[in-house]
Amino acid sequence: MVGITEISAMVAALGVLVAAIDYIISLRHNMKIRELEICRFVSSEFSSEEGSERYAAMMNLEWKDLEDFIQKCTYSNPEVFSKYATQFVLWETTGFLIKKKVFKVEDAYDLGGYTAIPAWEKYKDIIHGLREVAWGKDFWSNAEFFAQEMLKIKLRKDASFKDKLNTLFTTIPTN
Repeated sequence: MVGITEISAMVAALGVLVAAIDYIISLRHNMKIRELEICRFVSSEFSSEEGSERYAAMMNLEWKDLEDFIQKCTYSNPEVFSKYATQFVLWETTGFLIKKKVFKVEDAYDLGGYTAIPAWEKYKDIIHGLREVAWGKDFWSNAEFFAQEMLKIKLRKDASFKDKLNTLFTTIPTN
């Protein structure tokens, strides 16, 4: 016959097991809520009218070289600076969240993150130049990581995109 002590121990063990299962379920639920909040934030930044205008404005900027870019597009011209800087900070943040496994790279792509691909292609020489003259090798490195991850997914879905990328800026009018 099972004694009261054994029954009490089994009830206590069952209680701990139920509490652990409840904790795991709550943790998973909270993680899903966090993922949805991040998706909502990123989606609203990529798809808002303001975000679209900011992206279009930064993609229409023109410069001859790094020196010309620094003269036209940095702190001396806050309106222009804010167009590309805020967009790159968004990609920097998203890249950071992906690296920390807080946000899934596929979700970012599906929500419009692929727009970082042509922007990175347009700005990469400028960013590399700014790394050399001012900001160091890690300047917008998460944004670069993000754009590269978006490109990997794009090429998995459409291998012919590599050829399209090479002609992107010669076929799309900027003004």
